[in-house]
Amino acid sequence: MAANPHAQDPLLAAESLTYQVDGTALVDRVDLALRPGELTGLIGPNGAGKTTLLRLLLGYLAPTAGKVLLQQQDLHELPARQRARRIAYMGQHTPLPFPFSVAEVVEMGSFPVLGLGRAPGSSERRAAMEALHYVGLGGLADRSFPTLSGGEQQLALFARVLIQDTPVILLDEPTASLDLGHETRLLRMARELCSEGRSVLVALHNLNSAAEYGDRLLLMDRGRIVADGSPAEVLTEQQLEHHYHTPVRISTNQSTGSILVTPAAEQPRGARGRVHLIGGAGSAVTLTRELHLMGLQVSGGVAHELDNDARLWRSLAIPYTEVPAFAEIGSEALTAAEQLAGSADLVILCSFPVGRGNLGNLRLAVTAAEQGRLAIADEETGTCRRDFYTPESRQLYQHLLQLAPLYSYDQLITMVLQTTDPDAAASQQSQVSRSIREKM
Repeated sequence: MAANPHAQDPLLAAESLTYQVDGTALVDRVDLALRPGELTGLIGPNGAGKTTLLRLLLGYLAPTAGKVLLQQQDLHELPARQRARRIAYMGQHTPLPFPFSVAEVVEMGSFPVLGLGRAPGSSERRAAMEALHYVGLGGLADRSFPTLSGGEQQLALFARVLIQDTPVILLDEPTASLDLGHETRLLRMARELCSEGRSVLVALHNLNSAAEYGDRLLLMDRGRIVADGSPAEVLTEQQLEHHYHTPVRISTNQSTGSILVTPAAEQPRGARGRVHLIGGAGSAVTLTRELHLMGLQVSGGVAHELDNDARLWRSLAIPYTEVPAFAEIGSEALTAAEQLAGSADLVILCSFPVGRGNLGNLRLAVTAAEQGRLAIADEETGTCRRDFYTPESRQLYQHLLQLAPLYSYDQLITMVLQTTDPDAAASQQSQVSRSIREKM
């Protein structure tokens, strides 16, 4: 990204841009500025007006009020060919029913320079081939475009954008038909275009992709830009829940360091409690996911830093206690975990190997068992054996078995429902009984 892009004049700007149909504002007084070197993500719920805004910025639609400035000039005072030399656009759907070859479709990106009266020549074919190789479709240049998969067509259309060679690029859901690998590749290529001093505005539904690749995000809802800033400023739980009307959890992607948005289950009616999971070696992963999807409150720990339990709890923004990898669970971490477990209605001890490093988790379980709030998962419920590497760990576990019973996975789910939502538990038991009667 260019250094301090906000100090530069915008390549494309909108001032009080409004577009109405039958008195309804599809785009309502939008102000924005796209500067060199920035990849700007345009996000928002379905029907927010993102595609309409892109068409206004492109000049496909005439605004009801306000204006668009392309490099300080009124967009609608420029001839269409001049606009096409400065703005490239890739829409959601670009049907091409005629059997053009893939290379011919890409060559169409050179028409703003050539004009319609001149056919592409050898230099345009070379540029098209370079672009196709760049997007990974070099071997499909002679294929008929309609025979490509949806994802391959999207990549070919992106190659066409490349040879148009414009300072401003508008992309409307370019990754909608792409698998994960091709989505990542296309967005990385878009970032590379920004590093050359271009400005890219890309409409995306994938909020995590927007967070990872966007220098700046515009959140649009009901035709208006309701938030404009960095991913951290725009992607907040309160803001997303308000405009997307669904609960989410915000955390950090441990691989990339970017914002991670995770849908959260709706809290079921009547749910009153919270479950604390004592895990290790990934033993709490399945239960965590199940309880999270049920909409129950979950806490966890003590976990070691690189453990799969810790990674999942972190990604779901679940409160938990953590110690460094391979470290022993000390008194400070144990006290913090006791506070979490102490406020839970039920504590579940998962099946995991126990050694000196995580012995504190058995002590945590003993405290919960003495309070009558512990359920012990049998070995079939977890992903690993319950092995013991010290005499003390085996003795503590035998003591636990005298205080609390073992439960299978299904029994644990029933126990959770009975503890947190008795009405749901009764309903589930009724369904099970009815199913048994039907089979008799």
